[in-house]
Amino acid sequence: MNKYKILFIVISCSIQLNAQVDMTKLQQEYMSRKPALDSMYSYPDIPFDSLRVTSDEGISISFWWMPNEKKMGTVLLVHGFMMNKSHMLPRAKLYYDLGYNVLLMDLRARGQSSGKTTTSGPEIRSDVTAVMQYYSAKLNGNGPLILAGYSHGARAVVFAAEKDPSLVKAIILESIPYSLTESFRRTYKINPPPIPEGNISNAFQTISQIPVLLMTGDKDLAIIPDEAKKIKGFLKNENSQLIIFENAGHDLSVHKFREFYTGSIRLFLAHTMPGD
Repeated sequence: MNKYKILFIVISCSIQLNAQVDMTKLQQEYMSRKPALDSMYSYPDIPFDSLRVTSDEGISISFWWMPNEKKMGTVLLVHGFMMNKSHMLPRAKLYYDLGYNVLLMDLRARGQSSGKTTTSGPEIRSDVTAVMQYYSAKLNGNGPLILAGYSHGARAVVFAAEKDPSLVKAIILESIPYSLTESFRRTYKINPPPIPEGNISNAFQTISQIPVLLMTGDKDLAIIPDEAKKIKGFLKNENSQLIIFENAGHDLSVHKFREFYTGSIRLFLAHTMPGD
């Protein structure tokens, strides 16, 4: 059982035992830095550079740059809520093996990035746009930029693309929660503390012409099929697609679905990237 689930089981029990729970304190706990996530789980087994950039909010964002001699393009990969960049290394290797450079970043208050609190709202976009702008200024000779995010990181990707859509060639979203409040209620059977969500529907409308691959599991409580179909309705590019994995939960990259997961990404990129 991962630390994210353990945290909210504890929260759930606290609410059941104490109806007068302080929701402000609960929100602060939800958003706070998690020291257990400050250390790297592992490091890339391919050549990489460890880099930093400062966001518009003055937060130091840590990221790894993994160049690929094929230079087919670059995937900026963003982790989920109770994760840091090292947890995304298996996904990074997938993109690298397909011939892409990889940028693998830590969001604020996670891993090796600075910051005392994180957020699920649009503010987090500045973490991602800082790395996007670094790439555009210093590494853009390595091909077009693809944004890819898992769960909470997928929301960060969407808000970042809304801010700077001209920098983005394509977007890959895995298990993106559409409504954090409803996701929380379904998963933990409690009313959540106030969650900064932002208007993700507006963000999808803004990026509607960018090719988007949206992948969800039909057993995932973070995003149900009806919500995924609603997102798909915002997407107007002919190469955008929704793939719902049967009998799948939140993590679609697990071994059971790995072949279908990889194949779906490969086919999407073949249709959207020049020269593929």
